[in-house]
Amino acid sequence: MTRTLKILYTHRTQGVGAEGAHILGMVEAFRELGHAVAIDCLPGCDPEANANKGAAASVASSPDPAAPKPTLVKRVVRIISEHAPQWLFGSLEVLYNAPLMLRLWSTLRRERPDLVYERYALCTFAPTALCRWLGIPHILEVNDSVVIERSRPLRLRRIARFLEARVLRATGLIITISGQFKRQICDIFPLSGKRMLVCPNAVSARKFLTRATLPPAAKEALRRRWGVRGTAVLGSAGQFVAWHGLPRFVEAIASLAREKNLFLLFIGDGPIREETLEAARRAEIGDRVLFTGMIPHDDVPDYLELLDIAVIPFSNVHGSPMKLMEFMAMGLPAVAPDLPPIREVLRDGETGRIFPDGDMQAMTACLRELLEDRAYGKALGGAAREHVRRHLTWRVHALSALAALGQHKEK
Repeated sequence: MTRTLKILYTHRTQGVGAEGAHILGMVEAFRELGHAVAIDCLPGCDPEANANKGAAASVASSPDPAAPKPTLVKRVVRIISEHAPQWLFGSLEVLYNAPLMLRLWSTLRRERPDLVYERYALCTFAPTALCRWLGIPHILEVNDSVVIERSRPLRLRRIARFLEARVLRATGLIITISGQFKRQICDIFPLSGKRMLVCPNAVSARKFLTRATLPPAAKEALRRRWGVRGTAVLGSAGQFVAWHGLPRFVEAIASLAREKNLFLLFIGDGPIREETLEAARRAEIGDRVLFTGMIPHDDVPDYLELLDIAVIPFSNVHGSPMKLMEFMAMGLPAVAPDLPPIREVLRDGETGRIFPDGDMQAMTACLRELLEDRAYGKALGGAAREHVRRHLTWRVHALSALAALGQHKEK
């Protein structure tokens, strides 16, 4: 029988969006396995506390749920993150290790956890160093790194690379979200692949696989509330930024949207919202495109039920789109670009459709095929859901991480 572990999960994110969902997913998974988990983070950045505060803002209450009021610390962090010059932001990333060291030292000495699980942030070395000094097993989940192209320019690259190299060497186990990300790290840093585990993004079985589906009346009410119509609804979900390419997607699909009477629903928001809506107006489908704005993650499955086909028009070469796993878990036929992280989880013609990266004509052909053969799309969605159930839940990843750390410790 596996003994109960005391696990400390530490992170430096704002605890929102996909980051927050990932953190909560792993925390809940460890708890489902019978372990005790505490979260260490900046005040106001605990995704668990934020989720509880925002629980009342559900699809039943309002189409534009109010987010929990951010704390002063979180507001300051957000202002610095969004407006500080990169040299200042990078310097603060390094300096943050001082208060983090003091806070964690006290926590680790008092709580004596059996394991520290860290979501790595650039230039953060305090958790790794403390675990090394105190002899506490440490897992480092790497979602950001100097080896990838980042949306935020990196000014203190030499310092960041120096610190990252030492953190990667000192930890017990490194988890990356894709095989491509793992290869990029190993190409730059002299690491053994045996200390690295690939765990693509995943879903909460509780939220996506065991939940009750919306009753037809509730689903129809949700469609009316948002004005969703048409013979079929296509869309995507997330915090949409420039590299998601939504304006180009809207322009590419405009003709098909008019021909097939399609509606495009984007579940979420982002800085390219207005640019995308303007592209839709130019393509004469402005009345067929809608952004919901950000909604509580617990409500995402209800909104995904409004889609007939899910689309990821563009992605990046190293990332593992969490939205893809969520689409698959909901039994949606998904269409996505041919990139290594996507091929790791989606099999073309078996659990979804894959088109050559950047080829909007091929993407449109995939969508047309699914629109004209709904039975085929339903079969793809069913196979995708079963694949997620077997391989892509946070519980599966938590088991894999603990097993991999145990195997490493025995060597």
